[in-house]
This record gives sequence, structure tokens and C-alpha cells, in this order.
Amino acid sequence: MAKRFSTLDTTRIIFEHPTVLFTLIQRMDEEGIRFIREHELVREVAQYTRNRDTTERQRLELALTTDNLFNAGLAVDIDKIDGERRLVLQESLVGLLRACNASLYQELTDARLRSRLVALWDVRVRLGASSFNHSDPDFTELLDDLFEQLSHLVGLLRQNIIRMQQISADLAKLSGDASRAPDAFMAFRQDLLTRIAHLYERHIKPTLSFLNPDLVLAEGENLFTTLRRVQNLLERNIRQREADQVFRTSLSINAMYKPIQLVAWEVDNFLRKTRTGMLQYNAMEHHYQRLVERYQDTQTQDLRKTRLSGQAFARENDFVIGLKQRSQPKRYAFGDTSSYYRMLFSEIELRLSDIRRQNEAPNLMEVAALSTPARTDIERIRKLYAWIDSLELRPTQDLVRELHGRLQGFIEGYDFPDLLAAMSRLGHRAPDGMRIATMNRFRTLSSEEGQTFVYRRRRLEMSNEHD
Repeated sequence: MAKRFSTLDTTRIIFEHPTVLFTLIQRMDEEGIRFIREHELVREVAQYTRNRDTTERQRLELALTTDNLFNAGLAVDIDKIDGERRLVLQESLVGLLRACNASLYQELTDARLRSRLVALWDVRVRLGASSFNHSDPDFTELLDDLFEQLSHLVGLLRQNIIRMQQISADLAKLSGDASRAPDAFMAFRQDLLTRIAHLYERHIKPTLSFLNPDLVLAEGENLFTTLRRVQNLLERNIRQREADQVFRTSLSINAMYKPIQLVAWEVDNFLRKTRTGMLQYNAMEHHYQRLVERYQDTQTQDLRKTRLSGQAFARENDFVIGLKQRSQPKRYAFGDTSSYYRMLFSEIELRLSDIRRQNEAPNLMEVAALSTPARTDIERIRKLYAWIDSLELRPTQDLVRELHGRLQGFIEGYDFPDLLAAMSRLGHRAPDGMRIATMNRFRTLSSEEGQTFVYRRRRLEMSNEHD
């Protein structure tokens, strides 16, 4: 059959109505094949043009026939097996269609990346034996091959990043599907884990390894070492323009590592959360089924078993005893009274005051560097006392903890002995209009170095509260 449309016209029609080939390429990827079936092409065209006018329908049917695609050069081969005709589309056409639809991007695999790296190794070896003379057609063809390889590699990595950045939406959609189908949740979760783990292990991790400049390969150099060797060859032979181009390409490839690493972290975090959830679910389900069995024993006609044996269940499971010994977490809630907000704003003002005075805070480390131990102690205490006397304090139920929080972030070289000195100073010189009441209750403080300080709680209150 004669060609009814030129290559340009056929391509224009395909991209005006890309839905037909989008569907066929997606089906091709799902089946893992490299061709489309003629009867599927005819069916998709018929469904797509069903509600269109006669002229438009005929135009699409003629443009997307097997013979017209082959004559236009958009189908590179037609194979017939068992009476079925199969079309192999031009790879450049498939690539453009994938670029128009991000969901059709193919994740990079280790095999595809290694093939690109092997091709660059071959170029590097041939470049080392070349003449580096632009009048030599072998050298110019080799440069064309080199930059074609690099541009193709950059394009593949860029498409892969765009596809990976949509994984967040895919994970949200999958999680939403799981919540909408609670009856089949376990089967869905297993399928979800399998798909995500495959994506992570077969696509994301190989890409990260490929872009790792410190990667050591048994069979040869990694990508960045290869590019650096090519760049050095060009520079030594005074081909600076080409060397700069290779260098810029390596910079572009290196910049792709971070966005893929973020995607890898997100997927890995999703997998770890899902695995943790599965372990928790399985543990709860196991013990719940044991409780159900015990409950069913109480439903028999044996009057000796009318209640669940909680003690026996607790003895068989150590975690139950641990749960009984664990105190419930304390709730923290905002108050709604005026006194609560006065206390809150007072605390904020005190903290802001400490921040404003931070430049005036004594550097106790400098004092400790003095040569004379006795003088060191005197100067240290003098500076600390001056700082304590200038502090603004408000009534508090635990003065020791309050001072610890106020001094810890603002006094360099602060330690628990400084807290004792501060409490001693306030015990002899309480703030004006206030008094310190010692309570018969003990509490503890812990430092980042692992030290523990046990103290008797002291309350700072207005002096007229008990007058």
C-alpha cells in the first residue's frame, strides 16, 4: 500500500492524538515486550475515534495503519508470528512519547547503566590511540560518538529523576488505596511491599551506585573516573574546548545525585515504616488470636470455665508484665486562664532577656585556664555570682531545675558545681520580695556527659504568700 501521509504529517497526527500510542506503550512496558500488536493498534484507534466526525476518524485511521507507519519510517520492522503482525516502533519516537508522559518513563536498571559505562570505556580506549587532529575523520567521528554517549546518558538520568520525583504521589495513592480496601489490606500490603522493594533494589540503588564517585568496580573504572580520564586526555592534547564540555557534563551528572538520594531516603523510610507496621500488626494479631481461643473456651457448657485467665496469659507473655509496670504518659495541655498566660509570657520574657544578655555571660573556661588554682576558684565564683545577681527570676515550683535550664545554655564551661554555687548564692541572698522554701522531696538532673545530680526540691515564692 502506498504511503498516504509523509513522515512529518504522520508524526504531527500522532502527537496531536497521543493517547493511542500512550496506551500501547504502557501495555508494552507491563508485558515486558518491545513491540505492539497490530490488532491492538486497530482496536485502540477504533475506540479513540468512535465519537469523532467522519473526516477526523478517517484521517486517524489512515495515519495509524501498519503500512503507513512502516513507510513513514516510524515503524522500523514488521514481524508476523502465528498469524499475528507485530510492529517495532522507532526508538526515537517511543522516547519522545515517553518524554511527553512522565508515567511512561522507564526506571534505569543496573544493566542499562552498565552498558552506558562500557560504551564510555570503549570510547576512552579508542581516544587514547587517536590522532587528536580535526582533519582526521576517525577523530571527529570518535568525538561525535563520545558526546552522543554523554548526551544520551544525561537525558536518561534526567528522565529518571523526573520519574522518581513522582514516587511520592505514587506512594500516597497506594496508601490511599490500602485505606479504601480494608478487607484485602494484608494481600494489598504484601503486593505493595513487593513492588516498592523491587523499585528500590532494582532501580534506585543501582542509580545511586552509578553516580557514586567513590564506587570501586572490579571490571573497570567508575563513571566519574572515566570522564576525568577522558578530560585529561583531551587537555594533554590541547583540546581544551572539548575537555571543558566533558567537564561540564560531569558536573551536570554529579548534581543529579542529591535529588535521587532524597527519593531513595523517602522510599527506604516508607519501606521501614511499612515493615515495622507489619511486625506490630502480626504480633498483635498473634496474641489476639490466643485471647480469642481462651474466650471460646468460656463459651462451652463447662461451668468451671466462665472467665478468662488473665494471670496465666500475663505469665506466658513477658511484655504484659512490662506494660503493667510502665506508667502512663503525662498529658500536656495549654491552659485557658489569665494566670496561665501571664506565667507563659513571663517565661518568654525571661528567656528573651537571657538571649539579649548572652554576650555578657561569663566565660568560665577562660577563668579555669589561669595558672593559680586558688585564684581560679575565686575568679570563677566571682563571675558566676555577678551573673546570678543580675538574673531575673519569677516564682517557680522547682528553682534548681529552673536555674539549670537558665545557666546551661548561656554559661560556657557550666557544670553541676556551678549550680550548687548558684543555689548557695540565692540561699544567702534571695531576690527582693521573694523567699526560698525547701521541700522534702528529691529529684534528679542528668547532664549530657552522663552525670546525675540528686537534689532536694526548692520552691521560689513571693515572701508575702505565707506572711
